[in-house]
Amino acid sequence: MARRSLVLLLFVAIIGCAAIRQQKSIPAASDDLQFHNLRVLSPTITHDELIATMRGYARALGTRCEHCHVQTATEPRPEFDFPNDAKPEKRVARTMIAMTHAVNADYVSKVNAHGQSVTCLTCHRGRTVPETAATPQPERRPGGAPEAPPPTPNAQPAPPPP
Repeated sequence: MARRSLVLLLFVAIIGCAAIRQQKSIPAASDDLQFHNLRVLSPTITHDELIATMRGYARALGTRCEHCHVQTATEPRPEFDFPNDAKPEKRVARTMIAMTHAVNADYVSKVNAHGQSVTCLTCHRGRTVPETAATPQPERRPGGAPEAPPPTPNAQPAPPPP
């Protein structure tokens, strides 16, 4: 009985090794998908890189694919006409992508020792239109006049007007 179990175990091991060897001999499928109408992204971008890039844009703007891409169906699942340029948001997105590439290449790369870069998230922070910071208003005195700024140390008083 033990001998029979050993033979069976050896047989399974040989079959398993043969299957693994055959699987390793099959070349990996190349990512030879053809993308159409890529204008600001690299034409050599892989499928996985493109999906990760698009997901990053969507997260940065708090949107989904249909914000920039023409949706052609919703059932049984969403489908899109990705090369279609009918939506103005797609043209704006291309301009903004080109802008961030230029800012990073022409400016940030020259002054940034930490490897940081400008991305959509830098300004948009999950919104399609970035919020602008309100200009801080000076504090008001009880009488309504603005409070004077604190004196600068070692500052010379301004000469009286003539």
